[in-house]
Amino acid sequence: MNILLKIELKKIRIYHFNNGTNGGTFSVVKNLLKYSQNPQIENHVIYTINKEVATNFSISPLEGAASQNVFYYSPKWNFYYTCKQLAKLLPDVNAIVVAHDWLELGMVSTMGIQNPVVHFVHGNYDYYYDLASKHERSTDQFITVSPVIYNKLCLIIPQRKKDIHYCRFPVPECLIAKKKNKILQIIYCVRSLEDENKQFKILPQINAKLKLKGIIVYWTIVGEGIAIEKIQAWMEQQVGISLLPFLLNEDVINLLPKFDLFILPSLLEGFPVSVVEAMKAGVVPLVTNWQGATEELIISGETGFYFKPGDVDGYSDKIDLLNADRKLLNQLSEKGKERSNKLFDPYVNSKKIEVILVNANICVKKIKKPFKVYGSRLDHPLLSNLAVTMARKFQFYFFRLFLNSHF
Repeated sequence: MNILLKIELKKIRIYHFNNGTNGGTFSVVKNLLKYSQNPQIENHVIYTINKEVATNFSISPLEGAASQNVFYYSPKWNFYYTCKQLAKLLPDVNAIVVAHDWLELGMVSTMGIQNPVVHFVHGNYDYYYDLASKHERSTDQFITVSPVIYNKLCLIIPQRKKDIHYCRFPVPECLIAKKKNKILQIIYCVRSLEDENKQFKILPQINAKLKLKGIIVYWTIVGEGIAIEKIQAWMEQQVGISLLPFLLNEDVINLLPKFDLFILPSLLEGFPVSVVEAMKAGVVPLVTNWQGATEELIISGETGFYFKPGDVDGYSDKIDLLNADRKLLNQLSEKGKERSNKLFDPYVNSKKIEVILVNANICVKKIKKPFKVYGSRLDHPLLSNLAVTMARKFQFYFFRLFLNSHF
């Protein structure tokens, strides 16, 4: 009886890897931990930080995390050495590796580790599909965050279709503020304003169209890379514009309820967490129809509106409509809240994802052979890390000398 009890209570250790960014990927990890539904699961987080970029990464308390560790690495290191050091943070072969980016996938392939591996595919970009394809032999299960990503990945690696899952991620409910904005409040929230995919450049054009119609709105622009003076000049509006730096996810959630409209005219997305968060706060989304990625959530004319890329007239016309028809605005807001809360319930969705993670540990094990995906001839198990690092530093030094002498 005691032996059976010990088996039942044995912890299932899950290790999430994160590259240190605080975007949508980290929101998924954070919410999975916070709303964990399986008491046997023990969640751990490992932050993989490129020390050439960030030398002082700080960890914030993360609800539901049994441990959090920071792993610093250098791109100049012998990649085999990097993987070997990173693998030391896993306690044994039963720990479940949840990969969200490239380094941890590089580790499992290079080392041929036998741990169960679940790969979260977060974006509808070639980058994410290449990762999945390159490391397919080392991966036990795939979790995709949108139907579009699921369908594409099934086409790319059809032999693994039974191991590919579409799961809605968990998103917490949002406290709703009663909005009585006489002037429409619009929020645009990205990491970098210079990111061409996010299409910040069309916001001044939309604003110019609105001004021609005699409509003034208040813009809040969250992101980094462009000075407020430039934005004010481009928007031709010295008042009614707030520029905030890139914010932590919880700060954005606290900010959202005061807004009427959430605008994201980006060219391509997987399934932005920020859209769901906005709708849960009663903010109506005006977004691109990213190949149908969000079609189960945003129903045009019912819970928000879709636009073709660069459709400046379309955006300005719908803002004009919602500015004039506040009853319609409120209807869209209410239906959006209802639908987003139903589809993205944090408890229900966390439970479904955890079932897949746990099943990765009990499915039929396959022997995983090591294979090289990244690196050059210097990235070899028989070469010392010191020698490889010094060689790469000298390569960089002589390359700089060559450039300075020839250009």
